[in-house]
Amino acid sequence: MSNRLNLPAGSRPFVRSRRWALGTLGSSAAALLAACGGSDNKSSSSSGASSGANSGTSTAGGTGGGANPGVGAGGVFLDAKSKPVGAKDKIEDLRDRFHPRNLKALPGQKNGPKTGGTLRWASNPPVSWDLAGPAASLLASYAIFHNGLVTFEMSDLAENLNLVKTQGDLAQSWEQPDNQTLTFKLHPGIKWPDMAPVNGRAFTSADVKYAVEVYQKAPVQSVIYRDVASVETPDDNTVIFKMKQPVAYFLGVLRQPMNLIFSREQHSSADGLKSGPIGTGAFIYDGGQDRVGWKARKNPTYFKKDPWTGKQLPYIDKIETAYYPDSNASLAAFRDKQADVFYPLNRSMWLDVLKTNPEVITQITTPPPSYQPYMGIRNDKPPFNDPRVRQALSMAINREDIIFGPFDGMAGYGYAQDWTFFNQEWPWTLDQLGNYSKFNVAEAKKLMQAAGFSNGIGRKMELYHIAATGINFDVGQIVADQWKKNLGIDVVETVPPDSASWQDRFYGVKYDDVIIAAVAGPSLDPDAYAFDPLHSKSTKNYFKVNDPELDRMAEAQRVEFDTAKRQGILKDIMKRDLDQMYRLWTVTPYKINVRYPYVYNAVDQVHAWGPLGWGSKVCEMVWYDK
Repeated sequence: MSNRLNLPAGSRPFVRSRRWALGTLGSSAAALLAACGGSDNKSSSSSGASSGANSGTSTAGGTGGGANPGVGAGGVFLDAKSKPVGAKDKIEDLRDRFHPRNLKALPGQKNGPKTGGTLRWASNPPVSWDLAGPAASLLASYAIFHNGLVTFEMSDLAENLNLVKTQGDLAQSWEQPDNQTLTFKLHPGIKWPDMAPVNGRAFTSADVKYAVEVYQKAPVQSVIYRDVASVETPDDNTVIFKMKQPVAYFLGVLRQPMNLIFSREQHSSADGLKSGPIGTGAFIYDGGQDRVGWKARKNPTYFKKDPWTGKQLPYIDKIETAYYPDSNASLAAFRDKQADVFYPLNRSMWLDVLKTNPEVITQITTPPPSYQPYMGIRNDKPPFNDPRVRQALSMAINREDIIFGPFDGMAGYGYAQDWTFFNQEWPWTLDQLGNYSKFNVAEAKKLMQAAGFSNGIGRKMELYHIAATGINFDVGQIVADQWKKNLGIDVVETVPPDSASWQDRFYGVKYDDVIIAAVAGPSLDPDAYAFDPLHSKSTKNYFKVNDPELDRMAEAQRVEFDTAKRQGILKDIMKRDLDQMYRLWTVTPYKINVRYPYVYNAVDQVHAWGPLGWGSKVCEMVWYDK
């Protein structure tokens, strides 16, 4: 192999077969791809404006609602026992059969939710419980102990979990009387848990004001509240945000589970928020140990009721998680019914689960725009400051080799903007991503020649990996091989010695040429996919993009409250970004969730894994039928 792999001293990466990058998939992959859905495709009391998409209607991006081949005279086929799953089943068929809308037809739903039981899954306690500290993004996956003002819909009975629908959390209702004011009315009767230092006292609007003012200075949340001028509390149940300028993104980002409200008493105590979670949430923390797991019990004074059934939440009594060193150990625990839910990493692992446990229920969810392998590029350094070089690099990537190689058909074409904001259920189609996202070696070579390069770039090019193993490493190797084969570039692959080294290179913009990344955003508002990575003054512009036209549009969409007009601006941003190829995109993988048939409401949503990720609050909805 002519490409070089720079490794940390003494390390040896796990390397999958690199045949995918060498064009061995052939015409069968192209035929499959043609049918692959992932590639061709102001006032409220309950649902609020957010993503601009609350229905499953058909859109230009692929099939939305409509006829469902998984529902008919034979019923719903969400397991492999009633209807086998084939290794060659197309993604368009799989995503319809295992669509989250089908979960409401599960047989046990007619009996309604039952109470009791212990929910179990693989999880480890966080290093810190400080909601206002630098690890706050990780704590968003432990949101069951607290509440925010608003959240998002998650349930088997939800209209469509591939789209986003806002729900009140602490807030019973909200309204926006003008473009610089947002008013929330809190649920009456909310209480803190009966434990020190809050001792069961009443929750009030003053608690929200205090937490928000702390977040305004916090390392993670400060960007969320950057446009908040003041927080007013005219009475115990009313919170009014006054903004410095009109901001269309604010309600959307408030749904993210790093806006959890904590108490003044705990925050100002000697141990602060690090002492452990103490909130108004559905569960009370019962302790945990690193590399062992953690436990929780139901909050007996929880204020919320199931919006579909009207019954008191939470349904389950306890949560018990366990730490497993790798996915194989986690899978073994699931098979042994020591865990109730599991998240297969790919199709082969999923099919392996179905062989031994054909009774499990599967949900396939549209990919999250925030989680996909892509490449950051130094737009400020030659030769990458020439758009023709960036465009050529993109056109030299055969994304079909990635979709049908490591992802085994369970992925669509990649680009990090939230298609659900545009009322589109499935990932961007190839046509929506412009000419430079299409595989065309001849055109790529013409662009390189026009930029002054007949073979390679006149020097070695470093590709800095995110890790030495895993799917993102595989994607990086495929791309490196294709650049060598198709453009003659001498790619040197560098593997970081640890995650801290990659973080320093990426977030410090210390990489030299190209770097593999896996997360964009994340956010429940499209602003984070437009302004944050592309505005020249953004602190999250890790690619040295400096484009006055993008700056103007990124600023304009932030203050546009008309959804259709904002969608138009965002589409123009997307078109400009893809035309200039300021970042290099590959694919976006679908999410797979399996659970035992006695478990209900343990669902994923487009932006959130439940219960182990941003969707952890779904635990309050989970119930057992056994």
